[in-house]
Amino acid sequence: MKKLALAAVGLIALAAPAVAADLGPSRMPAKAAVMAAPVVFNWTGFYVGAHIGAGWSSKDAALVTTGGVLNATGASDPDGFLGGLQAGFNWQFGQWVFGVEGQVSWSDMDGTGSATVATPGFFITGDRISTDIDFVATLAARLGIAFDQALIYVKGGVAWANEDHWVATAAGVPLTTTVGDTRTGWMLGVGLEYAFAPNWSAKIEYNFMDFGDDRYAIVSPAGVSRGFLDIDQQMHVVKFGVNYRFGWGGPVAARY
Repeated sequence: MKKLALAAVGLIALAAPAVAADLGPSRMPAKAAVMAAPVVFNWTGFYVGAHIGAGWSSKDAALVTTGGVLNATGASDPDGFLGGLQAGFNWQFGQWVFGVEGQVSWSDMDGTGSATVATPGFFITGDRISTDIDFVATLAARLGIAFDQALIYVKGGVAWANEDHWVATAAGVPLTTTVGDTRTGWMLGVGLEYAFAPNWSAKIEYNFMDFGDDRYAIVSPAGVSRGFLDIDQQMHVVKFGVNYRFGWGGPVAARY
């Protein structure tokens, strides 16, 4: 899936100059250009849409005793598919497009990694650290530059991920109960959107999310404290989506 992200970012990067060249100012004489000022697509308005994609996460884990001693380390790197909805509002000023957008994606991303002992304790080498990611959500500001029907943009804001964590033996016997949490972090993204009809557009987008470090108390299925599980996580997502726009506001005469 890392190749998918690289391909998506590369596609956006390669498309940008081509879009600019195709949709940039005409080479006609200046007088003719003034007489026939082009009318360009207007991105202003509220929109809703849906998306599908894939995600993967780099998740480092540490098992710490109740006394604060590092017992074992490992990594569960969840990956899988996702899909969901988005809604937002754009405001176009000249060639610049400002906006805000919220997205929520339901996910089947999961991962399991093997623990390695650092200091003798309850957990041993070979125990399995597992994670499920149920949904991912973002709320971000967007800044883009429009070339008529094409929009290249960056975005940044807040991210959330709802996850479950647990530890089991190599044979799959639970050593802890499941710990669930909705983690909060920050996100950055880049995308390319193209309006293929008056009220419809399609997009490809890459997001990077960082959820930092969190500590969770863990207990055995019998309710005995087993110390703490420390999680450090970053996530990558590539999404393909379609938007429907309301209140388009009509075309805007080009001023650039």
